Amino acid sequence: MITKLKLWFAELKANPLPTLEATQEGRAVWAVMATACVFLLGSAMGFFQVFLEMDPCENCVYIRFSQFCILIAGVIMIINPKNNVLKILGLALAWYGIFYGLDKAIILAGQHVSSHAADAGLDLFQSGQGANACSLEPTFPLGLPLHEWLPFEFAPSGICGEDDWSLLGLNMAQYCIISYAVFIACALPLTIAFITKTLKNRNK
Repeated sequence: MITKLKLWFAELKANPLPTLEATQEGRAVWAVMATACVFLLGSAMGFFQVFLEMDPCENCVYIRFSQFCILIAGVIMIINPKNNVLKILGLALAWYGIFYGLDKAIILAGQHVSSHAADAGLDLFQSGQGANACSLEPTFPLGLPLHEWLPFEFAPSGICGEDDWSLLGLNMAQYCIISYAVFIACALPLTIAFITKTLKNRNK
């Protein structure tokens, strides 16, 4: 595996665009993306919700929804990464999930700051983005009642931003932002490579 990665980086350095064009037509990169989402979702539900007993808030379940979108997008592209229809559908869903989740993660990070303003003597409900910004009745895109279908995963029962977990000085919302930034950094060049490859084939 390490040897293959070294060879891939060497090829990427020598021929960036052709290497990316070939990579996005393989299953491996999309399998990694889907696996990353499985890890994130597993961490949210297994580690945070079950082990740490941190109930998910409204924005938490929206972030989970976005990661499910990216997971499904990866699975779609794994089916046949050379099929343009599946690739377009998968990329569209992946980018939707990325931007939707990033937006909710940024909001959650702001709510985390506001809800912890109580440490400075402010009341949680007066902090601007604390508990009063949450709802126990989430509204998912297309009106999907995911909180009724899969309540363990998508029914919010916690207060937005009120968590004390941190690792290396960063909280859960900030790590979510980082994860979406990584998704963007990985998906953007592959998306560009797909577009250029498609345009080349159409001009032949």
